[in-house]
Amino acid sequence: MDQTPVTASAGTAGAAADAHASALLAAITLGLALLCFFLYRRYRKPFLLWWVVAWGLYLVRGVVIGTFLLTGQRPLLYLHQVVTGWTALALVWAALVFSRPRRLPAGYLLAAVLLPVVWAYVTIYRLNNFLLAAGPTVLLLSAVTFWTGWIFFRHWRKVRTPGAGMLAITFCLWSVHHLDYPVLRARGAWSPWGYYLDLLFLLALGAGILVLVEDELRSEHADLTARLARLSAGLLEQYEAERRRLSFELHDETAQVFTAVKLQLGVLRERSDPTLGPALGNIDGLIDTGMQSIRRITNQLRPSLLDDLGLLPALRSLGDEFVERSGIRLTLEAPTMLPAVTSRAELALFRAMQEALANVARHSGAHHVRVSVRPNGDRLSLEVEDDGRGLPVGFQVEGGEREGHLGLAGMRERMSALHGEFAIRGGAASGTLIRVSVPLNERAAS
Repeated sequence: MDQTPVTASAGTAGAAADAHASALLAAITLGLALLCFFLYRRYRKPFLLWWVVAWGLYLVRGVVIGTFLLTGQRPLLYLHQVVTGWTALALVWAALVFSRPRRLPAGYLLAAVLLPVVWAYVTIYRLNNFLLAAGPTVLLLSAVTFWTGWIFFRHWRKVRTPGAGMLAITFCLWSVHHLDYPVLRARGAWSPWGYYLDLLFLLALGAGILVLVEDELRSEHADLTARLARLSAGLLEQYEAERRRLSFELHDETAQVFTAVKLQLGVLRERSDPTLGPALGNIDGLIDTGMQSIRRITNQLRPSLLDDLGLLPALRSLGDEFVERSGIRLTLEAPTMLPAVTSRAELALFRAMQEALANVARHSGAHHVRVSVRPNGDRLSLEVEDDGRGLPVGFQVEGGEREGHLGLAGMRERMSALHGEFAIRGGAASGTLIRVSVPLNERAAS
């Protein structure tokens, strides 16, 4: 965004060199504008669209000044001054939109259109003094460029991303480079090297824009991942709350109804004909079976041992129930005491073992299951390994989800919500190993 002298002082050879450098500058600017347009089409970031406008204007400015250097026509110099002002205002607005998305006020648009038109007319056609004509324009241009760099510097201080830092440094250095115009370039002492410095700044800006967009996308991806994790954790909490409610209702209402029926049946047996005794006994046995089923279901919905005695007794009870129900031999390896973890982490480990054993019973055809729970550094780890038929070739958890195997997906989501870890491995006829872990640090699991 350098300025061209109001009075031509260079010779023909110098003008030709300036024209060639200006043409190269225009080509680089076109590439920068196309880059921003491509990025805007792909990611729909408003500040990228304003950069397309800014670099498009800067391209027009380069073509105009190159033509002026070859022809010397003063209207081209006037147009150059106007487009330079528009370019500066578009650049600073792009930076403002980046720092805080906003709509372009009508007053700003009107001032942005009219101010460069009026000021360029005054400097080109009314002021006869070169410093009076070029000085304020250069100072304005340098100030706007520095302001743009300052906006990106403030953003860098907040997020510490490389892209913002690159743009902040480049714009600030470019603003200093503008100030050499009245002293060096206007007198032909810095030609065409001033253009080459502009080329370096443009290339640096292109690299900074690419890195900035990558930083923004990475930040948005991290925010989206965090929001999804919070949503998943909230859904899991609601799911557990609903299971707790159902467990309480079954225990407090349905089980009490069965108990009352059993008492009434006992009274009826005492008063009935002895010949009805066997039939009433069968009914009594069915009631006992129903009550046992309710206890089993309530324990699966919300394990009372986990609330009353803690994680390790609940895991032992879960293993005993699995052996009794499936007939598969199970070995539980655990220390005498486990380190304390949050109630959410205890529940996640319990559910992981519950789902893993259910998968063993349904799919593995195993004869033996090894369960290991132990502290591992700053985590508490749980492993469930069987000697069954293993995983299908090419099995993926995501594919299992699509086929309706939601247990592994739920296990993984529980671990993710707690900043824990989930892994599964195994091959055909080699058994399956499921490993999960949760942080021991309560703050890390929250």
